Amino acid sequence: MGLFFKKRKVKPIFVGSYGNDLTRGIYVFHIDIDNGEILKKKFYKSLANPIAISKRERFIYVCYKNNTGRPTDGGLWQYASMDLQFGLAGKSTDHGKTYVDSYVNEDRTCAYAVDYYNSEVVVIPILKQKIVKVVQTIKHQGSSVDEKRQNEAHPCFIDATPDQKWIVVCDLGTDEIVLYDIGEKGRLQRNDELTFKVKPGSGPKKIIFSPDGQFAYVLSELTSEIHVYRYEDGVFTFVQTVKTYPTDEYIGQNTAGDILINEKGDYLFVSNCGHDSVTTFEVDLATGMLTAVDNTDTDEKPVSMILVIDKYIVVASQKGGSIESFEVRRGESKGVLFETHFSYMVSEPVCLIEGRGV
Repeated sequence: MGLFFKKRKVKPIFVGSYGNDLTRGIYVFHIDIDNGEILKKKFYKSLANPIAISKRERFIYVCYKNNTGRPTDGGLWQYASMDLQFGLAGKSTDHGKTYVDSYVNEDRTCAYAVDYYNSEVVVIPILKQKIVKVVQTIKHQGSSVDEKRQNEAHPCFIDATPDQKWIVVCDLGTDEIVLYDIGEKGRLQRNDELTFKVKPGSGPKKIIFSPDGQFAYVLSELTSEIHVYRYEDGVFTFVQTVKTYPTDEYIGQNTAGDILINEKGDYLFVSNCGHDSVTTFEVDLATGMLTAVDNTDTDEKPVSMILVIDKYIVVASQKGGSIESFEVRRGESKGVLFETHFSYMVSEPVCLIEGRGV
């Protein structure tokens, strides 16, 4: 930066973009942790659309949409990352299937992914730190009340429970939160006793847990709701349902975009596609219950969010074609989430992940 310039303290973030033949791929940005400024650093072009990004230590896992119909397209790709460097380590393309989310277990022996389009959950071993071919495929069955979006099963999100005892899958098509027992070599067995349904027509899109693992928050895309549950040893006990946006102020169509919670667990954030906003909820740490306290405008169709160093929320707005940062401020009388006035134009950004290091 030179003798007379202060060196920036930054955090890397990765952004997946649909875009076109010239702009489609993975972007690497730095976010200045002092003011929230977004700085473009590198671009990795891809032939397919990146749908979701997850990470485990130094590896980044990208789900790609099959754009060509070829059996080698789509699937889950694994990259080794270090700040700006992004190198292919392995890939698993199961006859060209498209996965929409993935999860890698803590000891990095298995990757799990969900196929929205073929109603499947898959298990992918990791050998010598690299993902290999699919060894187990589980088919979801069923439907629900929305004839257009729920005519069949659509598993769309996968993670582990906070105690690491079960794999949990949100199925938008069947209105189910499906729990899987983890067996030998990471193989899965559906646990029908612990699996449960949310309100018909909800379309559960994502589940997150409070930092202490006592509460679960299910985001329903179709009804723009958050369902709150107390969680203990695989059992979910219903607590509350709240809307994700102020329905008395907006009569247009809305779908829930993304959900996240801060490190302390006292604030929860949800993005709204249609209302084009992020709603902030205050969390009662004793009961898990939510109270809406703030609503902040975003660019069009904010589909994905991340929280960086527990201070900045970065929002990817697919239709608006931008990523923008907002600062979380505690104790402010006029709100919680504030514009930094920093953004960057990206063609159809759809997924985000925070990189390593500062």
